[in-house]
Amino acid sequence: MAFDLYDEKAALEEFTKHGELWIQQKLSGKLKTIFDVGSNIGEWTRMTRRFQPQAEIHMFEIIPDTYRKSLKNIEIDDKIIPNGFGLSNEAGTLPMKYRMDADYVSTYISDMRVDNFEWREGLIMKGDDYVNSRKIDYIDYLKIDTEGAEKLVLEGFKDTLKQKKIGMIQFEYGFICILSKWLLIDAYRLFTPLGYKLGRLTDQGIQFHDYKLTDETFNGPDYIAVHESKIKDVI
Repeated sequence: MAFDLYDEKAALEEFTKHGELWIQQKLSGKLKTIFDVGSNIGEWTRMTRRFQPQAEIHMFEIIPDTYRKSLKNIEIDDKIIPNGFGLSNEAGTLPMKYRMDADYVSTYISDMRVDNFEWREGLIMKGDDYVNSRKIDYIDYLKIDTEGAEKLVLEGFKDTLKQKKIGMIQFEYGFICILSKWLLIDAYRLFTPLGYKLGRLTDQGIQFHDYKLTDETFNGPDYIAVHESKIKDVI
């Protein structure tokens, strides 16, 4: 299978189409602490920095090869904290399928087809432990793009979520969720009792809605959970 080149231009086109550019424009200058979980070669952080020039951005990339690329690909300023490990529901290591010419398809899902891949051992840490070690009081925006590991990442933020220390969570929702066994209903079951409203992220805004079974289309590509205290910032 051939993959398209992923560079700054391709990334910006994707961010525009999927609504990621829209929401950062909407929140321009309002975010203080941002987590980019699954930062790949750093293009999302590059885009976000344009609209959040004073924010502290914590980047997490589990594949060592990709992490090294990110350090060369974007400008790391004094408020960008790059981390060469991923976030999950425990500390340790995680075997990853890695394709050199398509970093963005790297995944821990063994059933996911990735042609011409190589195994990489990635370091992982619980999100709660990272938050505590860094003495972070509040995460304004948590972006998760981990090719099927969204459930693991969110489980690692269990305490931080319960303590209402995260304002908004952007996560991928697509066909890989079938293999990871984490459906849209699971997101609603997790976030709704904690005071979040969920909606599909688009280039025209967030399509907030209650859950219906017919929503399980796997056609995100991104959803966002916004705490009720932050709704006014995105409407």
